[in-house]
Amino acid sequence: MGIQAAGGSLEWLTVHPVTESNPNMLQSQLEQSTFGIINDAKLLSMAYQEDDDSSGSIMEQDHAAAADYQEMSYAKKTRRHARIQGNDVIVALSEYGKLVFITIIQDALTRRFETLAEVYLDSPGLEYTKKGKKLAIDPCGRAIAIASFQDHFDILILDKTTSRIHFDPIIGRGSEFEEGIIWQMEFLHTESDAMDRILLVLTVYNDVERLCRLVLYSIDASDMKNVTIEKISRLPLEKNTPLPLLLIPLSFQTEAFLLVTEQNVSYLKADDLACGNVLYPTSQIPRNLECPLFTAYAGMLNNYERYIYLGSSEGHLYRLGVDVWGEREVNIDWQPLDATSPISQAMCVLGRMDVEEPRGFRGTDVLLCAGESADNHVLAMCTSTLPFRRDVVQTIVNRAPLTDYQVADNFIGDQDAIITCSGQDLHGALSIVTHGIEATHMAQSSRYEWKGVSRLWQIKASVSLKEQVSCLVVSSLLDTRLLCAKDGHIKDITSSSNIEFNTETVYATSITINNYSLLLQVHVAGFSVIDVGSKEVLLDSSPLIGSDDRIEMAACWQQGDAVYVAFCMIRNSSFSLELVRIATHSTSSFSLSDKQIASEPLPYCPSCLECFNVGSKASLVVGTFQPSILIYTVENELLEQVQQVDLSLQEPGSFTVPYSAAILSSWLVFGLRQGSILCMPIDFEHESIYLDSQASQIIHVGQSAVDLVPCQDGMYALSGRLWKIACTVDEDIHLDRVLVPKFDFINAFCLFDCGLPTLYGERIALIADDKLHTFALSPDTQLSTRKIELKDTPRKIIYDKSLDYLIAITTRMENGDRKNFIRLVDLASGHILTDNQLLWTNTDYGRSDMVLSATEWSVQNKHKTYKYLCVGLGHPKEPFHSFRSGMSARVSKALMDRGTLLLFRLKTNNKFPLKRVWDQEKLPGGVFAICPYSAGLLFSAGSHLYLYRLDPATGRLVEVAHKALQYLITSIHEEGGRICVTFHNDSVSFFEFDPLLKTYDFLKSDVVSRSIHHSLMLNNRLAVGVSQSGGMVALYDDPNDKSFERRLKCLFNFHYADIIVKPKLATLRTQTHVPSYLLPWNQDATVVKPIVGCTVSGGMIHVFRISEPLYQLLHALSDELIEFEPTKPLLGNTDNFRWFCKLSGAEQATIHGDLVEAYLRLSPDEQLAVITDEHGQIKMSIQTALSDFITGDDSDEDPIDLLEDILQSFENFK
Repeated sequence: MGIQAAGGSLEWLTVHPVTESNPNMLQSQLEQSTFGIINDAKLLSMAYQEDDDSSGSIMEQDHAAAADYQEMSYAKKTRRHARIQGNDVIVALSEYGKLVFITIIQDALTRRFETLAEVYLDSPGLEYTKKGKKLAIDPCGRAIAIASFQDHFDILILDKTTSRIHFDPIIGRGSEFEEGIIWQMEFLHTESDAMDRILLVLTVYNDVERLCRLVLYSIDASDMKNVTIEKISRLPLEKNTPLPLLLIPLSFQTEAFLLVTEQNVSYLKADDLACGNVLYPTSQIPRNLECPLFTAYAGMLNNYERYIYLGSSEGHLYRLGVDVWGEREVNIDWQPLDATSPISQAMCVLGRMDVEEPRGFRGTDVLLCAGESADNHVLAMCTSTLPFRRDVVQTIVNRAPLTDYQVADNFIGDQDAIITCSGQDLHGALSIVTHGIEATHMAQSSRYEWKGVSRLWQIKASVSLKEQVSCLVVSSLLDTRLLCAKDGHIKDITSSSNIEFNTETVYATSITINNYSLLLQVHVAGFSVIDVGSKEVLLDSSPLIGSDDRIEMAACWQQGDAVYVAFCMIRNSSFSLELVRIATHSTSSFSLSDKQIASEPLPYCPSCLECFNVGSKASLVVGTFQPSILIYTVENELLEQVQQVDLSLQEPGSFTVPYSAAILSSWLVFGLRQGSILCMPIDFEHESIYLDSQASQIIHVGQSAVDLVPCQDGMYALSGRLWKIACTVDEDIHLDRVLVPKFDFINAFCLFDCGLPTLYGERIALIADDKLHTFALSPDTQLSTRKIELKDTPRKIIYDKSLDYLIAITTRMENGDRKNFIRLVDLASGHILTDNQLLWTNTDYGRSDMVLSATEWSVQNKHKTYKYLCVGLGHPKEPFHSFRSGMSARVSKALMDRGTLLLFRLKTNNKFPLKRVWDQEKLPGGVFAICPYSAGLLFSAGSHLYLYRLDPATGRLVEVAHKALQYLITSIHEEGGRICVTFHNDSVSFFEFDPLLKTYDFLKSDVVSRSIHHSLMLNNRLAVGVSQSGGMVALYDDPNDKSFERRLKCLFNFHYADIIVKPKLATLRTQTHVPSYLLPWNQDATVVKPIVGCTVSGGMIHVFRISEPLYQLLHALSDELIEFEPTKPLLGNTDNFRWFCKLSGAEQATIHGDLVEAYLRLSPDEQLAVITDEHGQIKMSIQTALSDFITGDDSDEDPIDLLEDILQSFENFK
């Protein structure tokens, strides 16, 4: 099990064995918002009293809460909590100035993080002397050290054992003053866990003396009435000592540690510090390598392996061997390993794993490395024998830092995608974020030899009495192939299997006789039963009479050992439905015979045939080109038509021709030939299938005939693209895209397990672009990220669906110069289409050209549309050292006094570089905002607002209007003639352009000073802005407000624990059922799309507009949850949460989804306790709000179920 603390959230990861059926070692089980920033976090291992055997439900506990808890220094409070599971507890420092202890509730239905206790340290703030910035935990669990950035630290003494149901381990404390900046702080391993010798080492830099020291403290807590904290030593390091980077306590050597600097590693013991010994052993980093900047370390899980793994910000990896003989003999062995992605401040050893190689198995150490502006990796380090090798076991996507993104509307059907700028330097990439079922490519055929394939079937065939193999039947109009798969290896056995290979197969399946699986092949001229194991044809039959007779389609089912096969046939130039029974006459050997038992003429040409066992009778469903549906039952080996449904009355009328059919829960779903699915409810009161055609619904899927393939929890639908269709507990049908690569055309598809055990999702086979492909599918729908590597830092992206390429603007540092490039990228393949095109200016601004904005501009002229790429640059007067970073735009914003606007002509053809057609230099400030406008092009230059138009005669830009405003302009948007301008210090203002006077007329503005850096206009009177503090605000120009103040009305405002890059409207999932309480942001919109905001750290938030009744209900629920012990904020109490909510101004009209979602993580008893009073009655606030959702028919519905259904409905939009 692993815990990942990432800023404003905690994630629980579990470790699983890696197999071919389960490629992911780490699997996320839970991610929970903390409503605040985690300053530092570590694990604390505790011993617990065997004091109770309770189940751990919080409702069964009766311990007293701390009386009169007040927020004063070191005041502690133990919450009412569930029983602690396991031995480890998460200890975290929060931005609220608190130390909190957190556990994981691992029950299957109530997984959550829950706070056990909290300790008040200091008021929130950024001052260096504020407590609670650094954390260290004694390896034996005896003490916790908490330090501020400088000058002092605190020691909390812990009890060796504590209760699992009343967590209160702190039994003492002490404070110490240590002048200087505290860089590192760690406890040392001691010979015993006795309380009389606890050692703490600090690296302290005194900025007055400009001297770095190693400081050793000894804590004696054997007598809790007289705890002593004694400073043993302050060992100074030389003034020219390289910068100390890491302090590593050694678990295999008591009272010893390693000091890692920029150039060397030193081995020190507590005695060295106590006696002032400066002649400690030191080992230089091997000089044939560039000195890496070490950022993280990982120790082994056991003490007999004397190794430490070191990772650097450049991606260098080392294994450091530390051998100690006697008192002073020390050997530090540097073992360079293969480099990986840049490593941030966290890495750990997960354990050991055996890796299979041609020569046998090799033991490997498994490391988890957090990436710095790069993906996280799980690495298998083969270090047991030379040569050392590093294998990537798993890649965990990291989209940070995310600097820009665009929404690709209707990227997959009606699903949008989000394309982001992620990472930096060599790990810069474009991330394409979609929602669906992730598909991992397993194998593909090496040659293009699968042309014309129309159908695939998976069958199970016995090769002996105890062994089965998976087979794949592949059919085209001309021939049939049989493939066999075992342990993931596929081979063609057509020639040796005796199947009919020189004809088209219309149907294939497995039949079981005497517990032995056989292959049933139905071809256009007849059918056969084949024993794949013995390669023997057990039955070969042809029911056709005339030369023009033909089997069009077939279906099969079994009753015991009797097999029934139904055919739709052309016989004597007419259509008929015929039924054949296959029976066995021996129990010792297979002796099969067939007999036609029923025949019915079909009134129309059949389009599909399926068999279903519903009720007590088998039902045959025949789709026709009429269009219609004919339903027959089979009883006593007789066919009887029980229903005929006219599909011409359904949408889309005469084109409602079925192509396939499958049952989904209480629905019979038809795949139509025009690219939709038709869903009809089944009336289960009958003995067979009976359809209610009046309550049907139709869902558009693709442009071609829809092929349905049932699976365990739904069905798959192929119509150009591959989808999975599932049904909720409320019988609502929803679609999720299967994220296979973008092929030109997918011919056929089926489930195919490749002869591997099914432990992780399903596997499929498909024929696409004349090749056979196999994929492993994830079991759940999820956000999936596909990266296109750029090897540079991406700045801006332009996406236009009408163009066959994507434009990426990137930055690279070369010899201290910042170089900006334009790239054209093929979104489907990820290939770079042209060479890097340098962005240059005529004026030399001294290595400081910085891309600030980019947009697309369409201009109409003489019935033609011309498209241009507009790029805004800024030229900051930044200090030289800031050129080391490619991410310095925010630092330089106030120093930018020059700007440039560049225009490039866009063409549909992607084979040529973009042609530069215009540049406007020496503008009075950076061009942070560009906006196409009906009267021309709006753009900013510092605090100046410009409007230019393109003169078609000369091809030049001509100034139309110019207005100097007071503050730096950060974004411009226009809707319906109204211009929304956001400012760095002055929030949002609305303007209107007067074409006669060629001036900007001020309309209204926000009266609150906010630092808005981007906005979204939902209509011409409503704008949504995001601020530098992490907030989002909606401002409305009320047409009924005629006051002289001309202020914008705030509709909602909230704070978020990360900076939102920009707001956009997007829906990443196909919406088939939208609850009435979810409303579109624009009244004219036909699709409900939430506001989506990507954050700098790579996260994503969704903001929904909800109805007034739902707001009242969720508001009442929020008030109850914030006071309920298990759902209180993890990092503090209710007052801390309210302080957090006001960091971006007063919160207004907002429900925190992460808070109300916590209701779903409670047990049924806890859920009931939230909404009921001490008398067991529903609380009045909840009851009043629920009354709007309970109708006469639902008066008996459980309030808990109703709340769960409402909260669960939001999951369909994530």
